[in-house]
Amino acid sequence: MVMDKFTRPRWAGDLSLILGFILCLGAVTNLWAGEPAMLRANYSGVSGAFAPLWIAQDKGLFTKYGLSVDLKFIQPGTATQALLGKSLDITNPGGELIEAGLSGEKVVFFSGILNRVVFSMYSKPEIRTVSDLRGKVLGVTQPGATTDFAARILLQEAGLSPGKDVKILYLKGMTQIVAALVKGSIDAGIISAPTTLNARQSGFKELVDITEKNIPMIHAAFASTRDYLKEHPDRVRAFLQGYLEGIKVARADAELSKQIIGKYTKTDNAEDLEETYRTFVVAWERVPLVSAAAVQTLLNFATHPAARSAKPEQFIDNSLLKELERSGFVDKLYQQ
Repeated sequence: MVMDKFTRPRWAGDLSLILGFILCLGAVTNLWAGEPAMLRANYSGVSGAFAPLWIAQDKGLFTKYGLSVDLKFIQPGTATQALLGKSLDITNPGGELIEAGLSGEKVVFFSGILNRVVFSMYSKPEIRTVSDLRGKVLGVTQPGATTDFAARILLQEAGLSPGKDVKILYLKGMTQIVAALVKGSIDAGIISAPTTLNARQSGFKELVDITEKNIPMIHAAFASTRDYLKEHPDRVRAFLQGYLEGIKVARADAELSKQIIGKYTKTDNAEDLEETYRTFVVAWERVPLVSAAAVQTLLNFATHPAARSAKPEQFIDNSLLKELERSGFVDKLYQQ
């Protein structure tokens, strides 16, 4: 058959349909077997508090829910700046997030990690009460850190003025606090497991079990921008599903939890790992909703002038966690 350049053969339409079907089938196949969505997150401390997060990452729980998480250790202040600069999607800050929000940034906590202070105050043996610290030196990690806030709360409860009645010495980390106790440059310090074990082995005593006091505070929590939560709710939901399952595994499997904690904290000391697990397992909640009281504590210590009139609810969005709880997702996890 001779065709001019404007004539289409009858089978051309059928071929177009077939090719279109193949392309659509390929697209659907790619969707079914597609790459997991990407999400960038951090953990802000080498602490057993993050064991459920580490378990979710190492045991493929995020991948199970269609998410690939690029998880890195980044300190809170740096991570908050990365979040605001859009080079991080989810972070776990403390007071830095409140200060950013009070300055106009649209940031929000959307899940707790620890809604109360999980620390101890260790001291020289001769110190019997917090009141005995008058005229002495108390070691914490950094200005504005959870250890700093916890120290100030305890001193104020004892009728002492931080910085006036008791000098607060800022040290780089908890191992440095124990080293300062040993050296004699401080009289007491705020620490958590496993450095609590090191302190006892060095002859110091637990002056206050701060965890038992149940002080509401964002010891650690997940946060993001309101824009990210609005634009990527499926990714945040998948992140929460993986994390919630990580909590379930951490609470149920002590040996696996200690193994993961050992990997990230770079220790195989059985006593350290047992101390760490025993300390934090009681604080991992099945549904870690962000507590308004915990956020209020951060507001109480905020330096921004707007903190006085701010409400904790401005910095909380529990909607996705509540949605997962209502759906029965958490109950099903614990029935497995």
